[in-house]
Amino acid sequence: MKNIIPFILLLISACGSTAPSFLPGGNDLPDGIVGQDYLTEVEITNAILFKENIGVDISPPEAGLKWKPKVTTLKRGEAERVEEDYHHIIISGKPKEAGEVLVHINGYSMGTTTPGSKINKVYVIKMKKN
Repeated sequence: MKNIIPFILLLISACGSTAPSFLPGGNDLPDGIVGQDYLTEVEITNAILFKENIGVDISPPEAGLKWKPKVTTLKRGEAERVEEDYHHIIISGKPKEAGEVLVHINGYSMGTTTPGSKINKVYVIKMKKN
């Protein structure tokens, strides 16, 4: 019985958390090198996200980077379905200039555990010359 009480407390505290969580933590994404392919992923947990309630702005726009959700193709027999997962934001491209690139993830979550929670996260990517 003593072992179950900490488990119940942990379960209750997990259900009570209302803020979306971001991985990686902090405000920095991995550095990039001008002219070389760049690829990283941001994972958003503790939120229900759809295309209509999340946006990603990369600035400067001419930095050479773009974003997209993680895409999974599901097959069942002859049928095929493509799913976009907005909990996994893929940032990729070929950086064009040295300097800082800002990735601003914004919107709001949906659902019963975090209805209307705002999403507002800014990451910095440092682009270096080779």
